[in-house]
Amino acid sequence: MRNEKLLKDTSILMYVLNAVIILYYCMIVPATTYRICHSFSAYQFISEADRIPMKPMRMPLMAVMLFFVLWQISFRKGRSSAGNRFPVWSVCAVEIIICVLLIESLNFYYSGIALLVLTDLVNDVRNNRVRFLLIGLLTLIFAVGRYEVLPVASSRTPLSVYLEYYKPGIRMFLSGIESTLVSANTLLFVFYMVQLFAGQKEENERIQSLNNQLSDANLQLKKINAEMERMTEIRERNRFAREIHDTLGHTLTGIIMGSQASLALFDINPGEARKKMETVTQSARDGLADVRQSIKALRPDALEKHNLDQALEEMIIKFQATTSAFIRYEQEAGSLDFAEDEEDTLYRIIQECMTNAVRHGHADYIRIRMSKHDDVLVIDIRDNGKGCSSVTEGFGLRHMQERLDLLSGSLTYGNRRDDPGDGENGFYVIASLPVRKKEEEQKHDQSADC
Repeated sequence: MRNEKLLKDTSILMYVLNAVIILYYCMIVPATTYRICHSFSAYQFISEADRIPMKPMRMPLMAVMLFFVLWQISFRKGRSSAGNRFPVWSVCAVEIIICVLLIESLNFYYSGIALLVLTDLVNDVRNNRVRFLLIGLLTLIFAVGRYEVLPVASSRTPLSVYLEYYKPGIRMFLSGIESTLVSANTLLFVFYMVQLFAGQKEENERIQSLNNQLSDANLQLKKINAEMERMTEIRERNRFAREIHDTLGHTLTGIIMGSQASLALFDINPGEARKKMETVTQSARDGLADVRQSIKALRPDALEKHNLDQALEEMIIKFQATTSAFIRYEQEAGSLDFAEDEEDTLYRIIQECMTNAVRHGHADYIRIRMSKHDDVLVIDIRDNGKGCSSVTEGFGLRHMQERLDLLSGSLTYGNRRDDPGDGENGFYVIASLPVRKKEEEQKHDQSADC
């Protein structure tokens, strides 16, 4: 902030100094011309100059007008909002053209205006290549104007010819003023550039420091996220364990006590023992129903309301709407009429893969292809994200593998560029699952009830 204020103050001081320099030349040439005319020395002046001088008022009118336009461009550029600014290249072109015209209107006596334009433009341009291009171009303009390299510059009447019509003391005084003003402008330019690049270095160091802090914070967030996932997993397991403990503990305690009472009554009162066993059997059925209800509560809500096909389509539509990622869903497996545990596993795998593709891979295109060969369902999920520099099994992949292991399934994954049949950028996950018929699960449940 302090550096920016210093640069702004230096730029303003350079504008004031250049205005004084331009007024200096604009007064010397017309005043000397009128002095020559009033002293009837025009013939002698032309013979010494060996060329026709410019009209006396051309320099003041052109130079002052061009400098005012240049100052207005710089002033309005600094006050305009970001949305109303002109393109940088157009501003650079206009200021450079005005700079050349201004040097020409001053009869090539002064080219330090190029340094002023350079300080004005180099602060607006952030691209280093463009900066160096501007520095080279405006330095060339400065050198051409100062050393009169071009023929058009050398054909003008030198300022020294005008100063010859003053007394030596006045001539030295005027030359001293010119040298002092021009040198001051050069020193201010050097000071401005040193401060600009010093501030740029400090800014780069500050940005690097912020990036390092962000990297550390990101690493900490990853650790916290991993810890939260682990704690969530532990908490969910504990909750589920308590649920099973409370349900099964109560039921099994009743079954044990009822069985012991039935055994005690079996020889004494077989009828009463039979009634007691019927009560124990009903208690076991109720306990099994409670366990199933607890397990069913862990199912996704979408699978409770819809079948698997509808639940997947609804999840994909919502995910596309919230992430703006395009998802191509190819369902070639026919009817998705599977057992509940299989439906849960399929739903969670697709959900986890989409989430990982966007969160970790920053993908904007995901293809989900579901096919069935005999009784094996294959889910092939691929994205166009950045993939993984090193493929490691995190919580999500491990959880998918655990789910599939319980159902005798398999899971393969990796970067698409490492897949011989693919080679594109991104990540792929292929899950294979031998599916059962829903009727088989119902038969299994009924045999458990009997």
